[in-house]
Amino acid sequence: MVAEDSPEAGLLAITSPDRLHRDWLATRARGATGVAGRLLARLRPGAALVTVGDFHPATLSWLGAVAGNAIVPLGVDRFGQSGDIPDLYRAYGIDTEAILDAAARACLAALRGSP
Repeated sequence: MVAEDSPEAGLLAITSPDRLHRDWLATRARGATGVAGRLLARLRPGAALVTVGDFHPATLSWLGAVAGNAIVPLGVDRFGQSGDIPDLYRAYGIDTEAILDAAARACLAALRGSP
């Protein structure tokens, strides 16, 4: 659905946020470009990022610092709900509607040049 509105949109599935972050810190300390930098280098300058996961939104929010991208982080910041996956994703704001809304906000932020 995002690609219908923004054909230039891309998707990156990160299976190990901790390893990606560790690599970024280590390569940045050496003045080198790590995996995250190489992946995000493929984006147009000023592109906005939306991160989504069934974990805390801060888990991937550091990706905005890799190349200075505006970021809209989505995730779970409270616990204790029960239900099926669609209901939980809706309750936590990580369902399809929330992702589409975040993508629109990210695009607007990129156009304005601010987060």
